[in-house]
Amino acid sequence: MCHSPFVRGVWATIQFGCPRHPKSSRRTSAERGIWRGARLSSRALHAGSLGLLEKTQAFGMTLIVEEWGVTPCARMFPAGSVDLMIPFRRVVRKTFTQMLRPRLVSVLLFVPLLSAQNLQLLKSITVPPTGAVESAALSPRGDFIAAACKDGQVRVWSFPGGELRQAFDLKDQRVTGVWFSHDGTLLAAGGNRGGLRVWTIPTGKVKAEMNVGAAVLSAAISPDRSLLAIAPAELPAHLWDLDVGRLITTLPGKFAGSAAVAFSPDGKWLASADEDTVIRIYEAQTGALRASSDDLLLETFAVAFSADSKYLYAGGPDKTISAIDVSSGKVAQTFPKQSFVVGALQLSRDGKYLAAGYLDEKSFSNPAPVMIWDLAAQSVRSKVEPSFSPNGGGFLSDGRLLLTSGAEGKLQVWVVK
Repeated sequence: MCHSPFVRGVWATIQFGCPRHPKSSRRTSAERGIWRGARLSSRALHAGSLGLLEKTQAFGMTLIVEEWGVTPCARMFPAGSVDLMIPFRRVVRKTFTQMLRPRLVSVLLFVPLLSAQNLQLLKSITVPPTGAVESAALSPRGDFIAAACKDGQVRVWSFPGGELRQAFDLKDQRVTGVWFSHDGTLLAAGGNRGGLRVWTIPTGKVKAEMNVGAAVLSAAISPDRSLLAIAPAELPAHLWDLDVGRLITTLPGKFAGSAAVAFSPDGKWLASADEDTVIRIYEAQTGALRASSDDLLLETFAVAFSADSKYLYAGGPDKTISAIDVSSGKVAQTFPKQSFVVGALQLSRDGKYLAAGYLDEKSFSNPAPVMIWDLAAQSVRSKVEPSFSPNGGGFLSDGRLLLTSGAEGKLQVWVVK
């Protein structure tokens, strides 16, 4: 069987070991390549790639292959919207015996715990029997809800009224995600075969249409609505000029694609969370690389910029949130580690709070907490543990957090009391 370069690198590590410290300057070029390959979390470990490798000791290094669920599920809040699908992943977690020391010591946090009883059902919207909502996005102004539906339709309802305003499609493609622009006047939707359309809201006029060659995992529209970043599965992220419908550049990620993309609030920067575990920050207008962060050992699932565009918050299977300095790419702060995977991040409208949607590593379809972090106090303001799995959400201008969920023939909107 022909393995990918990453798989070959892992087997080379198993066969020959890697006795030196992973950051040692005395490593050979082959060893450096092995360590770079071993940092990849989900690129080559797709179904069947390493069926024989479960846990292997190699000179102080433990490779643990973890299966993270194969069922479709939603990730809330990425850059103001949702990602519909997390593809089948096997994640390699590395532990180094007596080699790496933890960056920070986590502390116990005593925070308000809100049960499902502290979630109030704000609105229940009827959907067609074949149009179950798989993911949803709240417009930044809180006046519309867009949903990716199982029947291939993108439906847009007014909120809080709940009247159906528009219904779109991507021809014969399944919708993999929906994303509003920062002002809510544009809506992008991606498909499982690379199609992507952008509509003006509320008129429903098509502004742009393109195909990126693979399932769209994430997308983001720049604050001035002139640029569109797209993350196709297993391919480099794309940067498009929305005004003329022209591809500006493909971003130079290595080995694989990107799990998430986001523009900074000031419009200067574009961040990509790449599947080689590196987070890269580019000049938004040109796609030129500004900084990169390779401090994280596992792939990042979600990113969100701070209100002043100076920091990028990143979270993923390491179960913590890192604040990355945009100018240097260095991790400036690490939030206390939690028991769940960080699946999505969104900043409140006033920039004071960061909502984190978590995932249960046993199965992404299981209910998991949603935490609201107070950025100034560097602590958890509140934590809610719904009895359902949210499939979207966002902050309103008054600071309230809304969550959405799918029910039999309905889209339900909840508010954290």
